[in-house]
Amino acid sequence: MTAPAPSATRSVWSAPALTGPLTPLSQLSPARIDESWMRLGQPWRGEGPEAGFQSGWARVGWSATQLCWEAVFLTGHASNRARRLNERTWELGDVCEVFVQEEGADHYFELHITPENQRLQLRFDPHGIERLRSGIDALDSFLLPQADWVESSTHLGPGYWSTRVLLPAARFGSQPLTASRAFTGTVCRYDCEHPGEPILSTTAPLSEPFYHRRQEWSTITLIPRPGSK
Repeated sequence: MTAPAPSATRSVWSAPALTGPLTPLSQLSPARIDESWMRLGQPWRGEGPEAGFQSGWARVGWSATQLCWEAVFLTGHASNRARRLNERTWELGDVCEVFVQEEGADHYFELHITPENQRLQLRFDPHGIERLRSGIDALDSFLLPQADWVESSTHLGPGYWSTRVLLPAARFGSQPLTASRAFTGTVCRYDCEHPGEPILSTTAPLSEPFYHRRQEWSTITLIPRPGSK
């Protein structure tokens, strides 16, 4: 299955204001991809994607009450062995990962969504990932245990899987979202269809295959609804 190739990883990601009801997730397929989606790639590989790479695309929108990410990934057979909230999903199979930080905030969020719609929810302070990787802090120190902290859904289609993540504005404070607020972030993937190490890809222009390189995440610009002030 093929689809158009929208613009590759880039440093500015436009998030238009949401208008009307969301498209049913079952209708988000590779055939619906257009220039409004950002393509996932492997920008750290100057010679092009590695063997076995499968395309993926993501887009982000917003309303006063939420940020909305949608992603579509080509796959032959996507699966993950996680069966409850906050398992170590990246060790258990295919994963979509969403990273986001509000400009000026002293923390950021990392969300994993599996093809079966199991989630891992994490909140990191600026040096949290270093403490986790060094063994100073355990993963439990960063987990968000509330099952309703974020809303997600997934769809398994012929040759692809898709997901939608709705992150309430309340997770960033008491005020509604407006076009004056700025974020950074990226959507990433663990593709575990083939034997061996997962194939990694991202929407951000990362110089290394390490998703926590926040200095290289894209700036998410909230675009107001046409005609609004």
